[in-house]
Amino acid sequence: MKKASRLLRLAWVTALALPLAAVSSAETPQPVAAEAGKADFLALCAPCHGEDGRGDGPAAAGLAHRPADLTHIARNHGGGFPDALIFETIEGLDMPASHGTREMPVWGDVFVGEAVGSSVSLDTAKKAGAEAGRRIEALVAYLKSIQASD
Repeated sequence: MKKASRLLRLAWVTALALPLAAVSSAETPQPVAAEAGKADFLALCAPCHGEDGRGDGPAAAGLAHRPADLTHIARNHGGGFPDALIFETIEGLDMPASHGTREMPVWGDVFVGEAVGSSVSLDTAKKAGAEAGRRIEALVAYLKSIQASD
């Protein structure tokens, strides 16, 4: 299992390191709609962060640290939404110290694992990395859309 995990991480890092143009030069980047990330948010994030993103999901009580209120990300960063930082946090390759015991799953690994399945070919890894990136971008867009306006 450790070897498979290492191969999966290698595939993920390799896929992210390659330019997006190498994934498919025929694809034109499309803007990511917030609604595209809502289903992943409700299925993956809401158990801890709550359906409204306020950190009060049903699994929150069982965690060592209360999940963040995701509706105040922009406010906590001086009014601007830090897209790249939130992408990196969800991706999980550089897990922030605030997650301490890694209570938050490394979603980048999960998304790549779902896309790759049992294959570890470079082509499959590149496609899986691109798909994982699209899903994370959609989650970032959704989080940006639920920011409190206070």
